[in-house]
Amino acid sequence: MRRSQLAVWLGLAVAGAAFPQTPMANQPKVELKGKIEKIQVARGEGMPQMEVREGEKVTRVMLGSFRYLIEQDFSPKAGEDVVVKGYKVSDYVVAISVTLPARDKTLKLRDNDGRPLWMGARYGGPGRKGRQ
Repeated sequence: MRRSQLAVWLGLAVAGAAFPQTPMANQPKVELKGKIEKIQVARGEGMPQMEVREGEKVTRVMLGSFRYLIEQDFSPKAGEDVVVKGYKVSDYVVAISVTLPARDKTLKLRDNDGRPLWMGARYGGPGRKGRQ
């Protein structure tokens, strides 16, 4: 039984690499303009995220890989103004780009097809900084 399970998982992994999916591209795009209320970027705690307040509404925004944020020297702070472009998924947003207007800094997280940039050439992306 274990061999058959391993074969199935291996087959799925190979198929996933050969035919990368971009389910984000099918989601509606949104733009949030507000203030960063809270940031969660602790290493080992899943994908970094932040909460953005627009008036009375607070939206959770999924960013990207912790390592990618560090490589791009991106460190948003609570209280900063922010503009997020992303895909609306259920009750949260998956960020395409995040702009900190006061710093004139924009971090692009996903390409036009919704593929994560930190995944690099493996999924057809432009690769990480210094590896293009």
